[in-house]
Amino acid sequence: MHAIDAQLKTKMTQYNAIKNSLATIRRKQTGNLSVRSLNGIVKRSDCIPDSEFLQTVFVAVPQTLTRDWINSYERLTDKVVPRSSAKIASDSEYTLYSVVVFKRVLDEFANKARDMRFVVRDFVYDEAAMEHDRVQALEIVEQEEEVLDNICEWLKGSFGDALTAWMHVKALRVFVESVLRYGIPPDFLPVIVKPNPKQASKIKLQLAEFYAYLETSSRASQRAEMAGKSRARKHTEDSAFDMHEFSNILSEYTPFVFFEIPWTFLDSE
Repeated sequence: MHAIDAQLKTKMTQYNAIKNSLATIRRKQTGNLSVRSLNGIVKRSDCIPDSEFLQTVFVAVPQTLTRDWINSYERLTDKVVPRSSAKIASDSEYTLYSVVVFKRVLDEFANKARDMRFVVRDFVYDEAAMEHDRVQALEIVEQEEEVLDNICEWLKGSFGDALTAWMHVKALRVFVESVLRYGIPPDFLPVIVKPNPKQASKIKLQLAEFYAYLETSSRASQRAEMAGKSRARKHTEDSAFDMHEFSNILSEYTPFVFFEIPWTFLDSE
């Protein structure tokens, strides 16, 4: 069981790592324009050609601040190309604008934009990088499906081993409890009963009534044993174990040895 548990933890750690990576990719694909990937949104025509001095910057502006952006972007810092801002896309929360600035003032422009609550996106149009991200996303999806299938197959194969070990422990408990309760040599019959869930309480009550004599016999045996070891009969009667006293406390007590097995994995039957 320790080996199965260790293997399960290892496999789940691997699966969760892949699942988190996949969630990050999907969040970038489905979030608003301030966080989602701009691949597929920004086109080559939205960017200036390769320039030694100029760079196209993409800014996500909250819908409530679009007028502020239009009126202020040219004055956020020096070296901003006048009238270079263009609307690229919009959603319910943000509008994505492009603007052309000189590369040497890029950091200053980004800081001033953030002070105005504009979100400067870290994005440079690169078709090779975009293709790499697309392929990587597909690979992670395939990995997630492959690892999940592997875990499912492993669980099917390990379930029998785990169930066998679990039932072995249950059988040991039945044997030990029966010997402690009824004494030796062992003389009892272990059985497994799978009742209809709606009839479980009724069947348990009927079994308790049918085997009620076991409780009486067990108490008599215990008293006789106590009497044989005691020098005073009165002391024996006072100290004898009375199961009824405990049955008031242990409401689940039955005259027969009883262990419940939660068979929840068969609830669908």
